[in-house]
Amino acid sequence: MANSMTKKQVEELNNRCKNGWKFDVTYFIYHTEKTFIKRIKLQNEGYLEFRIYYNSNNQVSLHISKFTYLEGQSCSSTQGLGKISILNETRYSRKNVNNLIIVTARLTDEELLKINSETKVSEGGGLFLSSNEF
Repeated sequence: MANSMTKKQVEELNNRCKNGWKFDVTYFIYHTEKTFIKRIKLQNEGYLEFRIYYNSNNQVSLHISKFTYLEGQSCSSTQGLGKISILNETRYSRKNVNNLIIVTARLTDEELLKINSETKVSEGGGLFLSSNEF
């Protein structure tokens, strides 16, 4: 996988995504891994951040984090591990970005909120704090 991308390549990926999903440039810079991100604003308390990625078994997965705004500041914070949902049980032999883009077509805001309500927070296994339910 390449270590860099041009602005044009990022725009091409974004144009292929549906339902407001975008290529996560920051994640790519730090991890050299292609993922897609979407945020849904919550009423006066922050937003839910959704990330489509490949897990360690090369399955298409969704990570959900809840961010809250810090009072009087323009930044937000999250706590715990969030939620993880496997969207496709198929174990791919290769992490193909096209599979992630295809998934964006079915992940509307309504579908994402439904998945969030049905998914339990990830357990920390004693090493990390579990998130509060959201």
